[in-house]
Amino acid sequence: MLSRRNIRIKVLQSLYAASMSPELSGDLLLESYRQSCHRTYRLLHYVLDHFIMITSFSLREAELRSGKLLASDDDRAFSGILYQNELIQSLVQNKFWATEKKRIEVPAIQEEDILRNLYSEFSKTEDYITYWKETKDHRDILLKLLRFTINHSLFEEIMEDAHPAWVDDKSLILGSLKKIIKALPQHQDFYSEFALDEDLIDEFGRNMLLAVWNQDDALAESIEPTLKNWEIKRVAALDLIILKMAVCEFIYFPSVPTKVTLNEFVEIAKQYSTDKSKDFINGILDRLMKELTTAGRIQKTGRGLLE
Repeated sequence: MLSRRNIRIKVLQSLYAASMSPELSGDLLLESYRQSCHRTYRLLHYVLDHFIMITSFSLREAELRSGKLLASDDDRAFSGILYQNELIQSLVQNKFWATEKKRIEVPAIQEEDILRNLYSEFSKTEDYITYWKETKDHRDILLKLLRFTINHSLFEEIMEDAHPAWVDDKSLILGSLKKIIKALPQHQDFYSEFALDEDLIDEFGRNMLLAVWNQDDALAESIEPTLKNWEIKRVAALDLIILKMAVCEFIYFPSVPTKVTLNEFVEIAKQYSTDKSKDFINGILDRLMKELTTAGRIQKTGRGLLE
């Protein structure tokens, strides 16, 4: 579920938090990082639960419409098909998924009123009206409902309160949910496709975290000569961590091409640091890459070629 870029970001966040809390130990830092990875997996299930609940409010609407004294033709034609269709029901009735949610302790939904309001708002859209009146294209309407939900300010508030890293994980969660919906009806253990790659978390993320943490001074010494007219203490804390992580990846991760490392950390700087940081990071890393290669400190193997 988590790509190498996602892992890099989580390591960056953990190291930045540690820089703000000097008393934090290496063990606590590592535990915080691992919990962050597992929270993202739990978040996927949590958001999917919310999504299914939104569809379930179509049953309540059907009940209210059918109970009207003067029901219209539309009232009589309306049904809870948004929830009762075979695609959503393949998730609702999936006992294996229910067991997985229990295992990872997915929290219960607390915001039913907000979700009901989201359904009510979506139910008035032309897409939804066309769906229940004419097309019955379940997959298409579920994808439209997903986009509507994920990008709605009310849903954003729910997720930001429940998951501090929602802004960082949102695109990952959205991509995973799209993949799930497009594959509906789902097989019993569909969630295993999105399980965390523990080897990636440990062998890539954990090793990078510990390398930067344990060799902080040495990494700073490697970086400082390339700063030219800058003192290292003048570099923004986040930018310095990004540089240290990149140097660490240059030197200690032989299977990752240097150009990949440079491009990845420039993109991360663009996303998480200041407007000027992207060019600053790019320039420093380009010089570092050349100097470390010349000094023989970068040795790439296999697919991890220098270019």
